[in-house]
Amino acid sequence: MIRDGGLAIDALRVVKMRDVLVDAKALTIKGAFGRAANGKSFQQDAMVSHLGWQYLAYYDSARHVCVARRKLPAGDWKVVRLTDYHFRSNDAHNTISMGVCPKDATIHLAFDHHCNRLHYRVSGKGAADPAKAAWSPKVFGPVRPSLEKGKRISITYPRFWQTPDGGLQFCYRRGGSGNGDRMLVDYDPEKGEWVNTRQIDSGKRRYGKSGSRCSYPNGYTYGPKGRLHATWVWREGGGTANHDLVHVYSDDQGKTWCNDKGKELKRPAAVDSPGITAVRIPATYGLMNTHGQTVDSQGRIHVVMWHCSDESLKAIGARPGQGRWGPQKARRYHHYWRDGNGVWQHRELPGISGNRPKVFIDRRDNAYLIYRKGGDLVIAAATSAAKWTDWQVVHREKGPFVNEMLGDPYRWKKEGVLSVVVQTEPKEDHQPTALRVLDFGPHVRQGKK
Repeated sequence: MIRDGGLAIDALRVVKMRDVLVDAKALTIKGAFGRAANGKSFQQDAMVSHLGWQYLAYYDSARHVCVARRKLPAGDWKVVRLTDYHFRSNDAHNTISMGVCPKDATIHLAFDHHCNRLHYRVSGKGAADPAKAAWSPKVFGPVRPSLEKGKRISITYPRFWQTPDGGLQFCYRRGGSGNGDRMLVDYDPEKGEWVNTRQIDSGKRRYGKSGSRCSYPNGYTYGPKGRLHATWVWREGGGTANHDLVHVYSDDQGKTWCNDKGKELKRPAAVDSPGITAVRIPATYGLMNTHGQTVDSQGRIHVVMWHCSDESLKAIGARPGQGRWGPQKARRYHHYWRDGNGVWQHRELPGISGNRPKVFIDRRDNAYLIYRKGGDLVIAAATSAAKWTDWQVVHREKGPFVNEMLGDPYRWKKEGVLSVVVQTEPKEDHQPTALRVLDFGPHVRQGKK
């Protein structure tokens, strides 16, 4: 396992500051992809902070879309339940993604999709500014099947993220697993409209015997100087495992893209695009998709993913390609990061991995990893001074929890407080359970300020 903390890592220990109930009866499901409909890795943002308030989107036990908010740092959660839409699926892919546009304080929701018609709704302007708007279902408009007017779309894996100038962007997959493209759309807060839908990667072209695929992104993240980074893995058609780590970036908010070497791409990134593959990872290593990424203060992109390796497979007497996602005992977390010279560095973290992780970087470029293992929330950390070679567990929160771990990146960036969503694992199928938010801050040793 990743070792519990020692002297070198002691300064990065965290302490639980608060444990606040959001909803005593949040939804759990029974389906092929697990029991969690709240808190899945492909939600880019399920929780967002803005103007000293925090917002969280989830499904309750009545299968309604809910948006809760609280005043930071210690307010109670107040829940708006949008009862005019009933979530009927038992597919864990059909989560809720949320975005808040700082320029006009609108709240955007996209929910219940797995190759389905868009379900999107947006609040009126100012809804995320409590000084201007009361908190009630009336702040949200009706469910809509389109972003750009008159253009109905079917989507999977919606993601919102804020731009450095206070705008908002939206990304989704068009098509299906092993045969899909990524689309990007901009929100115009002056007009209150979505504009400029464009394709940013392509599932076409040849790769061995395969003629189609789709990307599974770890995230879309702005770094210093407004550079937008994207990393992903490819999944070929036919249900094969994933392969390779891809990296591209944009300096004009996703209008044009450059490959990992800094050369502009003339068409949407595809499997044969030159210079986009950052790290070759064979499909036989059981590479999982949709992990965590972040960008540090120097503009270096960091990705943590789990997959097997020759060494980890050999240690348990297994071989490459044994199982789509590899034997569980051979899975390891791998930290990949791109240094200031554009060279990708790699470290395999010790011990068997948990579920899909998310990674956060503090103002001193120390790294924190959150994930679920054995039902518990685990927080690991590594120091920039050691070039992230000293990963150790700094906190373990007893569960059992059912969800994948998600944090609030906006509060983390502004305050250095890590808010994490957890939901209790049900004892029986479909049993509602408590949804909570845990706040973690830096551990201050006695005698220190």
